[in-house]
Amino acid sequence: MIQQRLKESLYFWRRHLAALFLVSAPFTLLGEALQWTIGPVIVNGADGKVVGFNALSMSLLLLIRPLAEGALIVQMASIQQGRPRGLTACVLPALARFPFLLATYFMMALAVSVGWMLLFFPALWIYARLCFAPFRLMLRDEGPLQSLQSAFERSSSCQWPLLLTLVLSGLLVFALAAVVNSVVIGLLGENPGTLLVTGLITGLLATLVNVVAFRFWMLADAPPAPPAPPAQD
Repeated sequence: MIQQRLKESLYFWRRHLAALFLVSAPFTLLGEALQWTIGPVIVNGADGKVVGFNALSMSLLLLIRPLAEGALIVQMASIQQGRPRGLTACVLPALARFPFLLATYFMMALAVSVGWMLLFFPALWIYARLCFAPFRLMLRDEGPLQSLQSAFERSSSCQWPLLLTLVLSGLLVFALAAVVNSVVIGLLGENPGTLLVTGLITGLLATLVNVVAFRFWMLADAPPAPPAPPAQD
């Protein structure tokens, strides 16, 4: 099942790269613009070592993230229906649900943080069990608490394949992003323009993890098949 779901997700992702990039790119650009204006999230000293974090940049990026995820969910659902949307048509529904998205992602982050305090594996398991919540919120019009509860229930039957596929897709994204960053920076040097290009590519690669969660959610949330008609004599 894991190999099949990963293949399905990769096929969906490769086939609709342009539509996914249409949503991921503007939010990457917005995040980069904020960091150029306010300062990077990670503050380095003169020796290049990390000396702290920019709280304002980090807070604004965390506020943008739920909106970006909501818009991407709208786009994936539209692609599934055979009608990819433009950027505005994806962002507006996410903007309308933004307070609920923010509350849902905050509660998810809180739950995952508790998992991190225990061990690495519980954090991943908690994320896998709750990752359907934004889909329920955006596409089933549920509230934050209801969507989290529904996500936990719906993911029960596929929790282990879902967890392993999310981990594999995350490792794949991490490896590809590292290769791309190394090649681009090696060819063009490290400068703001190069970092922007690598950020756009990494943002697009990261949508693969969203596609994996979306594929599992579609299968777990599918309505039961109607009963077969009685045989005719």
